[in-house]
Amino acid sequence: MNRSFAVLVALALCLPITARADDASKRAKAQELIGILHSEQSIHQLSANLMKQVSDAAEKMTGPNPTPESKTRLDAFEKKVSGMFDAELGWNVMGPQIVNIYATTFSEDELNAIVNFYKSPAGSAFLTKTPEVNQQLNQIAQPKLAALQTEVRQAFEDFKTQQVAPPPPTLKSLPPSGAPAPSVPQTTLPPKPATK
Repeated sequence: MNRSFAVLVALALCLPITARADDASKRAKAQELIGILHSEQSIHQLSANLMKQVSDAAEKMTGPNPTPESKTRLDAFEKKVSGMFDAELGWNVMGPQIVNIYATTFSEDELNAIVNFYKSPAGSAFLTKTPEVNQQLNQIAQPKLAALQTEVRQAFEDFKTQQVAPPPPTLKSLPPSGAPAPSVPQTTLPPKPATK
């Protein structure tokens, strides 16, 4: 009996090591996948696009001919915001979270199959051509979205006007002077319960 117990304890102690090894293997496969998908470049591009929007808006605020003081403040502002983006969206922050998402969402077999697909000629072509496909989809969608935006705005305005309360009564809606007042319907109250 003691020997069986010792074997069970040994197995129980080995299971976490095996689980950690499996987890490390799975995380490595997730890391390989995000490398193939160029996730780091995508995160850098996202930060760069956001930073450009912030910089453009700030430059508009300083005007076309900023003073040296305004330029100094603008540079300090852009440096501060860039640090904020790095702190929240930098690869050091986002990378481990992205690896974790893939590692917890997919099994190791699924990750292997996905990596193998992206390493194949078809997967490589898919990765290479997806930006072009997305650009074409965007070209199709943009005019439709612009038209839809106008239609939705009009539908919203129509809906809004339907929600407006009716105007208060005017003198025209009141009965003429000397006319009998409109009768108010009589209601009868239920009898009060008898008290003892």
